[in-house]
Amino acid sequence: MKNLIPYFTLGYPDNETLLKFLKTIPIEKINYIEFGFPSNDPRYDGPTIRTSHKIGNDNFDENIYRDIFDYFHENNIKMYSLSYYSDIRPKFKEFINYLRKVNFSGIIIPDLIIDYFAESSKIISYLNDVNFEYIPFFSPATPDAIIKNISNMTNSWIYYGLQPSTGIDIPYEIDYTTERINSLIPGREITYGFGIKTEDDIRELMKNGGSGVAIGSHIEKMLGNGDEKGFLEYIDRIRGVLDE
Repeated sequence: MKNLIPYFTLGYPDNETLLKFLKTIPIEKINYIEFGFPSNDPRYDGPTIRTSHKIGNDNFDENIYRDIFDYFHENNIKMYSLSYYSDIRPKFKEFINYLRKVNFSGIIIPDLIIDYFAESSKIISYLNDVNFEYIPFFSPATPDAIIKNISNMTNSWIYYGLQPSTGIDIPYEIDYTTERINSLIPGREITYGFGIKTEDDIRELMKNGGSGVAIGSHIEKMLGNGDEKGFLEYIDRIRGVLDE
């Protein structure tokens, strides 16, 4: 079964609306779920997700989400945090302890190997020591040697961004992109995101060995518009494409 990973920025567009949407998700149609903890500088996200972070920062209260975190955990949906190291660096171990306490399985840190590469080995080793998954995030701009070295430090799935940030539309060639990452880290579970444009893109990515997709910007737009019906139809449609 291919993985469907929806993304949500906590606190966006407001706590009540987000909780309502989260409770409507058909559990059987998703595999993991990704929560963006609002960042002061989400530099590797595009305009839609950046806006959600700005609003989420005003609304987010961790206590509001305890029950929904319990709900996904009890239903065996792995939860992953997307958090920027620039935000959590001063309280990193405290933040990881919090995530573990609320039953998250791991963390994606988009800026770690880009802006804080000198610290990355220490951070990944710490996460391995506490048995908390570090999900490497790579993009076409990530050098081959870094992809190999960082991947060798973890056994988790890999998050591969097709674009340098979400909501950006730079031309890319799916066959070339997938051939490159598959040759660098053969046999790894690779989830694609950051720039998936069409359902045909998803079909091609899966045909070329992808393990699943992470979807975010389109969901955030529907959240902002309160489009619950469109959201459920979208989840159902993407699940159908992955199951073909």
